[in-house]
Amino acid sequence: MFKEEIKEAVGPLQVCAGHSAGSEAAIHAMNQVFNEEGADGVLLIDATNAFNQINRTVAMHNIRITCKEIALYIINTYRSPSRLFISGGGEISSQEGTTQGDPLAMPWYAINTNLMISSLRASIPQVKQVWLADDSAGGGSIESLYQWYKTLSEEGKKFGYIVNGAKSWLIVKNSELAESAKKVFDDEVNITLEGRRHLGAVIGSKEFKNQYCQEKVEKWLREMESLTEISKSQPHAAYVAFTKGFKSKFTYYLRTIESFEEYVDPIEEVMHTSFLPSLFERAEPLPKELKELVNLSPAQGGIGIPDLKRESSEQFNASLGITAPHVNSVVTQSSTNPARELMEERKREVNAQRRAAAESRIDRIDESLPPDLLQAVQQTRDKGASSWLNAISIEEHGLPLNKQEFRDSLCLRYNLPLPNLPSYCACGEVFTVNHALTCKKGGFIAQRHDTIRDLLTSHISKVCRNVETEPLLQPLDNEVFNLQSTVMSRETRLDMKAGGFWTPGVTAFFDVRVTHVNSRSNQGKHTATIFKEQENEKKRKYNQRFMDVEMGTFTPLVFGTNEGMGLDCQNFLRTLANKLSSKNKEPYANVISWLRIQLSFAVLRSVHRCVRGSRYPFKSREVSEDFTLAVAGLQLYS
Repeated sequence: MFKEEIKEAVGPLQVCAGHSAGSEAAIHAMNQVFNEEGADGVLLIDATNAFNQINRTVAMHNIRITCKEIALYIINTYRSPSRLFISGGGEISSQEGTTQGDPLAMPWYAINTNLMISSLRASIPQVKQVWLADDSAGGGSIESLYQWYKTLSEEGKKFGYIVNGAKSWLIVKNSELAESAKKVFDDEVNITLEGRRHLGAVIGSKEFKNQYCQEKVEKWLREMESLTEISKSQPHAAYVAFTKGFKSKFTYYLRTIESFEEYVDPIEEVMHTSFLPSLFERAEPLPKELKELVNLSPAQGGIGIPDLKRESSEQFNASLGITAPHVNSVVTQSSTNPARELMEERKREVNAQRRAAAESRIDRIDESLPPDLLQAVQQTRDKGASSWLNAISIEEHGLPLNKQEFRDSLCLRYNLPLPNLPSYCACGEVFTVNHALTCKKGGFIAQRHDTIRDLLTSHISKVCRNVETEPLLQPLDNEVFNLQSTVMSRETRLDMKAGGFWTPGVTAFFDVRVTHVNSRSNQGKHTATIFKEQENEKKRKYNQRFMDVEMGTFTPLVFGTNEGMGLDCQNFLRTLANKLSSKNKEPYANVISWLRIQLSFAVLRSVHRCVRGSRYPFKSREVSEDFTLAVAGLQLYS
């Protein structure tokens, strides 16, 4: 609520107050300061138990003046000692510092340290400083850095900020400056020519950067190898772990360390020679045409496996562009934040450039794909068609796919052959995936339809009255319809009805169809065309009858075996999500996402049943059906 007020109270030099990409700005600024001609080095300060040492009395007094918006909350929370409970029994009284878990602990700490920062800036303006919570860094000449260090040591005690010189590091540019620094600092801090880690990135020599980045990559490599082992038996879990967690490890380093692409070759090799083939259950790397395709996001037709070499420069330049106003404020030691409008404008510019680059890359990839693969990829871009790839496989929601389901789904997504399929179907036809998804033998087509119908009915019943599946319709009494295609049969049934879904007092009727988008009759058509044709066919059959006789509305709900859906279905789903959102007081975005995920998994599993399910009748030996006689003969009595 008070984010902007807190940022205004803190200023640009303490970046933990909610500044967008604040740590990235601090890293870029300190690297820029270190490389300035007049700077001898950068001093990285470590404080002793800083969050628990903050002087509450001083901080509560200052907060009334520096940020009155949150002062009342802070005073009410901290004017009495906090009770800290010890595991196993007992408690202690916390009288200093912030309390772990307090949502305003970080803003309060930032505001409190800003007074120190302002004092240091006024006393030693030659040092250019930046802070992330208790991690402070300053750049300048050796003499000015020593003065800054001594002033911070003295001023910090008043606020509960205790400088730990034994863990603080001064990074200098050459051996001559190192000798000078040793004379000035007299072993009060550590001095290095090589470099040090700074907020997860590095400051210093090329050699230190190489060592740091190689060690980081070696660690990731071991973790990737472990994840690849897991993917052999649990590919869905391994994929979710990679895309929802592991790959985000790369992002921060790509954005904050220049030319990180020089170090990522080992990771790229493991991903393309081991991890991806394991997900697809292949002995060799993916075909050339898929290598770039899988790097796209699921919505773009990929599966979200990053191209680290390409992304490295893209991410780094994006970070530089977005943080440039903030970096400038740090380098000039401004007391005011860069204009919010300027920051937002830079974000829009950078994001627009990245979108344009992504669109260009997608067009280039599409042009290189063979026609059958291009059609499959275009189908994956339908609304909702990739929801299953975006979902975390939580067991209690029934989302995990077994290894065959997951691998088959990936192969079907890219029109790759499935292993271990029968040669012939139970109906006598040659068995292919296309045949399996249209063959009515075994009842899987009906199950596919009924699964979607029942899922939607269960949700509609939560927000509508008079909900029914396969409702009886009024008989016709010589009604005349304009369209000859209107269904006149007395046995006509639709899938669902719901009172007041679209309009209060008006019954809405729905009919579900799950169509195979690659069937013989749909070959070469775009899915939007397929869905529209089938919606129009349904409307020609039923629309006039339901409007004139039932005085209701009719909506065809057309789904594809690619997990996509028609426009009428999308409108229906949005309306259903709005109703569920209003009733349950939950965010609309969460509701619509969950509905799409449920539908995506329902279609996905029904497709898998069509392909892998047995259509041959079960042949059993003769067994007695007279259970009472059988039990009596065995003399089994309870």
